[in-house]
Amino acid sequence: MASRFFHVQHEFRAGKSQQWWDAAQKAMAPGGGWDDAVSRNLQAGFYNHSFNPIAPEGPAFCIWEVQEGITDEQFQDFIDGPHGPDFGLGAFMNICREINVELAGNTPYPRKFA
Repeated sequence: MASRFFHVQHEFRAGKSQQWWDAAQKAMAPGGGWDDAVSRNLQAGFYNHSFNPIAPEGPAFCIWEVQEGITDEQFQDFIDGPHGPDFGLGAFMNICREINVELAGNTPYPRKFA
């Protein structure tokens, strides 16, 4: 078995988009902790390959990779939890779908987890 890839659709809950963007911009600013969060998530078996927002009020689409052995439930808990892209704000409803790489013919990105 190898790592798996997920397409995640992030839908903002009513009235939460600006709060989320403020938190995201603060986190990504110098000294905001973004690099530490990416490193921590990687060690936990989660890696975000791309973030694709459509508009400030959403939705946004991401491609995530999860390390071998992580269940669908564990991934959903991570995505919805305080260390996921929601920052623990409850701003997102996250819809996670595994990408069928056999149908696609290859992975959407080179694997981060061997």
